[in-house]
Amino acid sequence: MLQWSTLLFAFFFVVSSFGQKQDLPESEVEFWDRVQFGGGAGLAIGSEFTSVSLSPQAIYTFNKYVAGGLGLNAGYIRERNFYEAQNYGVSIIGLVSPFPAVQLSAELNQTNYTFKYEDRMRFREQFWDTALLLGAGYSNGSMTIGLQYDVLYDYDRSINGSPLMPFIRVFF
Repeated sequence: MLQWSTLLFAFFFVVSSFGQKQDLPESEVEFWDRVQFGGGAGLAIGSEFTSVSLSPQAIYTFNKYVAGGLGLNAGYIRERNFYEAQNYGVSIIGLVSPFPAVQLSAELNQTNYTFKYEDRMRFREQFWDTALLLGAGYSNGSMTIGLQYDVLYDYDRSINGSPLMPFIRVFF
């Protein structure tokens, strides 16, 4: 655990040191000119299967190196005669671009999951899952492709199959 806390301290120290630089006087740049919107959406419909997800995000660009923001997520999955699941949550995201083509990220997600199993027992389960995703990616304009690693991943409890996840991030 000591190694992860040292790594997190170093990451946030670097983020805060970049955050001190201002490229333009605040009076020259309007607030909404620095806000970008993005996120993701998904839809899958099949024979006896449905999956819908929506995860909007908004970030504020502090300078050409640092951005931060908030995100929401919601989803619904159903496989007929087996299970139904809903989730909703919130995330805080920090982005650092030390070079034009490189984007580093830290994202804290808190998501509530509700599962209803439709077998003979009609079992229901509800829980909160916290994920701290540290990532790196290749950035080309408003799109970034990369990998994130969940440092809080618990093999027995986490909802994802692996702590390592690919991502595509787009902001407008």
